[in-house]
Amino acid sequence: MNLKLYALKKVNPRLDSDIQLVVVDLDKGKRYPLNFVCVLPRYLRLLEKRTSNFAKIFGTKSVCTAKNLLVEAKHEEEDPEIQRVLSKRIKEIDLKHDTKTECADQNI
Repeated sequence: MNLKLYALKKVNPRLDSDIQLVVVDLDKGKRYPLNFVCVLPRYLRLLEKRTSNFAKIFGTKSVCTAKNLLVEAKHEEEDPEIQRVLSKRIKEIDLKHDTKTECADQNI
């Protein structure tokens, strides 16, 4: 699987905007939604629980996979609003998990 994050930016007049991050598999196709895998949960607790589709697909590697996808997307993203969302989620993972140790143990 060749995974990437794809940011969907929805403009809502009542809110500034809503950004949803989805996981796509570039091996399935180059265009969204044909390469859709799942939505990256907005909240960390959903990454850790087996109830989210993301956690069902990636299992015990879900937190590390999410962090890697977020970091990679942050380096490639040019939109400052999307970069802010990516940074916030990376920081949230780093505050609750020692990803350097956890991810090294899982060879991610």
